[in-house]
Formats: sequence, C-alpha cells, structure tokens
Amino acid sequence: MKKAELTDGGRAFYNHSMFKDERANSTETTDSPTSLSQTSRIGSQLALNGRISGRDDLLIEGRFKGHIELNQGSLVIARGAKVEADIRVKFLTLQGELKGNVDADERILVAETATLTGDITAARVSIMNGARFKGAIRIKNSVST
Repeated sequence: MKKAELTDGGRAFYNHSMFKDERANSTETTDSPTSLSQTSRIGSQLALNGRISGRDDLLIEGRFKGHIELNQGSLVIARGAKVEADIRVKFLTLQGELKGNVDADERILVAETATLTGDITAARVSIMNGARFKGAIRIKNSVST
C-alpha cells in the first residue's frame, strides 16, 4: 500500500516503496544511492516543515524548513529547491538554495547553481566555480579506508 503521512508533531514519515519503479516485477535490488527504491523524494510542488530522519537517501526538489538527519544516507537538494534546515548526513549534494548548518560524515559538494548560507563540516568539501557560499568550513579527519 502506498502511503505518506504527517503526524501531529510535524514529523514526516514516508514509505519509500511509494517511489519504486513498479513497472518491473523484478525482485532485484541495487546498492546505487540514486536508485528509486532507496531514495525518498520531496517533489517540486511540496512544501514541508518539520523533522526528517532515517536511513534512506533523500532528494528535495521543493521547499523544506526544519531539521534533517540521515546519518547513513545521502541528501540531494536539487536546483530550484529551497531548504532552511540544520542537516546531518553522510553525503550532501547541493544544487539549490540552503540556509543552515551542515555536518556531513564524508563529503559536501556545492554545485555551480547553489547558494549556501551557513557553516559546513565534512571530511571533504567541494565548492564549484559560480556557487555562492557565506559561512565557515571545518574539515573533519578523513574516514580511514
């Protein structure tokens, strides 16, 4: 059953199966972080306030205000998206607009289309030519391989 629900506390809970490609009847899974079966999505016509936490990867194309915690997941804030939040993730790819502090366990990529106002902490940080950034950068010790 497909479902998305909001509770009174403003916390958003999503059943990520609602974003699976249902055209295929295959039971195969993939470890790709961009796989639809593992990525939840806030579409361009959605605006949410609250707290998001979980293990899945998340794509934000709309607006979000609050707190995001995906300790084992990746977050992509797409071009045109507007987010105002403190964020804790494994990887962040920013293409849209973000106001808030980011703590990434591994990497932050700020694309040329992005605007970031806030402090960032990560083992690796890439800010592309043309990106707008106002804040401080703190580099963590790299994750050992």
